Amino acid sequence: MRSLSAFIAVCFVALAISCAPSKTVYHDVNFDYDVKIDFSQLKTYQWVSMPATLRIEDFNRSRIREYVDSELGARGLRVAEGSPDIFIVMFGGGYRAVDMTTLMDYEVYTVGRLKLAIYDATSNDEIWWGETKADLFHDMTPSEKDTVTKTAVTRILEYYPPKP
Repeated sequence: MRSLSAFIAVCFVALAISCAPSKTVYHDVNFDYDVKIDFSQLKTYQWVSMPATLRIEDFNRSRIREYVDSELGARGLRVAEGSPDIFIVMFGGGYRAVDMTTLMDYEVYTVGRLKLAIYDATSNDEIWWGETKADLFHDMTPSEKDTVTKTAVTRILEYYPPKP
């Protein structure tokens, strides 16, 4: 009888540990692009806002833009005020999710979708996009939100420019 009680106690502990919330949740990245485009010729870009951009709160929009500018700058692209080669648009949105942590405890967090889309500045045709999700928990500090946002942007832009 004692071994059965010990087994049940170990199972409950294992269940509680496995259900504990994790602050770092990585999601898959999806992307697609126009195979006819020579991405090596694209050197300048300009940000464009669209209604879906405005669904991203101001602080996160600033974070995303800062990290994208940094990542693209490292690849030799630069922001151009006039006559850019491409336009970049960030799309976002989110929803509240509930995570049951242990028995009667739960946590509410925001699951945000981030999509970066690149359009040809001459034709306005979409030529590349990448997207992922980023989980921003309500009790995260701004520093933790920076980390999650930077990771999401970095992971998306791993696929830009596409490898021939």
